[in-house]
Amino acid sequence: MKIHALTTGAVSVKQSFLHPLPGPRRQLGLFLPDTWSAPLPIHCWAIEHDGVLRLVDTGETAAARDVPFARMHVTAEQELPAVIAAAGLAVDDVAEVVLTHAHGDHMDGLVHVRAPVLINEDELRFLASPMARVMRRVLHQPLPAGFAPEPFALDSGPFGAFARSRALSDDGRIVAVATPGHTPGHISVICVDDSGRHVMLAGDATDSLEQLHGRRADAVGPDPKIHVATLDTILAHCADHATVYLPSHDPDSLARFTAATTVNFDGADQPVGVAEHA
Repeated sequence: MKIHALTTGAVSVKQSFLHPLPGPRRQLGLFLPDTWSAPLPIHCWAIEHDGVLRLVDTGETAAARDVPFARMHVTAEQELPAVIAAAGLAVDDVAEVVLTHAHGDHMDGLVHVRAPVLINEDELRFLASPMARVMRRVLHQPLPAGFAPEPFALDSGPFGAFARSRALSDDGRIVAVATPGHTPGHISVICVDDSGRHVMLAGDATDSLEQLHGRRADAVGPDPKIHVATLDTILAHCADHATVYLPSHDPDSLARFTAATTVNFDGADQPVGVAEHA
């Protein structure tokens, strides 16, 4: 198995996005004046395994519009075709795309891909809800042209600490697991690498490893209790399996990926050698 980190530009977000206020102000703060973060990466991932090239998310495009709580920094040269070519791969060779969730910075790059696109059926159902439709209109965030993903069910039974999962590869080494919170149907993809480590491509399950350790719900998800329960499940999984935890916007994800640094519980996450898949 070989995993490639692909970085399709960056995004700056309000501090209220990264550290939301408690209670009713959690989401309100997104729309109030605030300071902005330094640019955070927009990672997606390419997985070569058993002759199949899969993408987990497709990143952002230069056409992305800013929203009240996020400013995009993406050039045409940072879009999927260029970054996947820099990894020695070709976008036309992608056999399958798996979306962690249906936000633009994770799926707008679909305009470059002809392969089948998979999405959790719960996320697709939420995407069609009145609330999601209204928010796309208010934020001027349309779905990518030709957006027609194939829904899948998390019907493969438990995987580690996760009660619901779906094997994506025939050998079960690439698995989608339920990580609701940021969105109701959010999933993460866990790859069991050649050394037996679990490489968790976490999408926006959290913005950072620090948020995971802090068990802090984000400002976006509709139900913070569900989000915190998911973080507890992720931590339980990491306690039982050496896990390299890789959120899409964590500035430290690339370094953890390259060093195969696994999650520890004293806050001092442990490097375990150079990743063979880096």
